[in-house]
Amino acid sequence: MALQGMSFRVASHDDYDAVIRMSKDIYGDTDYLPAFFHSFVDDPDTSIFLAVVGKEVIGLLMATFTEGGKAFFSTSGRVAPAWRKRGIIWKLEKYQDAWIRQNRPTARYRRATASISNVMLNGPHKGMREVFSMPYVEYHCGPNLWWRQDPAQLAQLDTTGLPDVVPLQAADDDFCAAVQKCLPAGASGSYDGKPIMLVDWDPYTLCPANLKLLQSQNAIYMLNYKGEASLSLSNTYPTAAMRMMSIQIYAMNFSTLQKHLLKHLYNVSQRYKIDGIHLSIFVGLVELEDSIHEFCGDRLQMKNLLDTKSHVIMYESDILASHL
Repeated sequence: MALQGMSFRVASHDDYDAVIRMSKDIYGDTDYLPAFFHSFVDDPDTSIFLAVVGKEVIGLLMATFTEGGKAFFSTSGRVAPAWRKRGIIWKLEKYQDAWIRQNRPTARYRRATASISNVMLNGPHKGMREVFSMPYVEYHCGPNLWWRQDPAQLAQLDTTGLPDVVPLQAADDDFCAAVQKCLPAGASGSYDGKPIMLVDWDPYTLCPANLKLLQSQNAIYMLNYKGEASLSLSNTYPTAAMRMMSIQIYAMNFSTLQKHLLKHLYNVSQRYKIDGIHLSIFVGLVELEDSIHEFCGDRLQMKNLLDTKSHVIMYESDILASHL
């Protein structure tokens, strides 16, 4: 197919059907875009860019602005099956960056994340430096598991002796500094020296303003105990196949991590008793990865969905420098 006549534009609500049709089977039946498309369009800090031939939507890329408009993360890239391997995403990235330089000139730093398997297939992001990588695990828990039927039984697994985790009410710079030691080594942005955390694959600097922003879309819990601060975030959304759930836990030891994990699993099981759940858990410290596998597989009797250990990698580039 020729690429003549291809154009680019920002998406609107009217593009929903065309986008979903173009995205068919991209993540099987677990695509998040159907649940969030309209809210993304309405979000003043999110822009969806489309590649179009005639009336057909053939590609999509999304930018969400953060850090008070100083950075954005580029995500949700997808191309219609018949148009793949033709450089569509690369062309969308060029259009995206040009649009941002004109319409959001303070947004200088572009961020992106990828799993290690995707990086092996597609190569590293051109012109982007690796900031850090961190492990994640994926498990499935059906509604018939013993603790899904009776979430109160999860309390029997808590032998940590730690106080309960509590909802995050407010965070200050001191709290963020205390949590910073739970983040992957070398996790720092290109400005202000602030460390970066991942929230359901999306990168944010760890600061009070971002935690306040994230509270509207995530359940956020904290535990301050004997001078060590820990933090966890989770969200969940429906897909055609099952309910997806993502949990990020930043803790210095497994006892504290377990406390956070049990809280989020209790909450989701109370609310969604009949749903199968695809669970992704991101953990700041690689030393805790094996303990998570043992706990989720042996103690919670969930099914491991990954054949090998997996990491998510975060990249960052300066779009102003790349344009000069």
